[in-house]
Amino acid sequence: MRSLMHKCRACGRYTLADVCLACGAAAGNPMPPRYSPEDRYGAYRRKLKRGGASPWKTS
Repeated sequence: MRSLMHKCRACGRYTLADVCLACGAAAGNPMPPRYSPEDRYGAYRRKLKRGGASPWKTS
């Protein structure tokens, strides 16, 4: 289901447009993605969130 509501990434205002009318920044979906225990891309998202590097140091 596609949402019509968008949230500005810069100022945090809600709008129906793709661009914020107040500041002109891009607006995106205000809701996080749905949780699924069979998340096929969860490992990749967590790796990107950690900085893309392995948490273990190599010598």
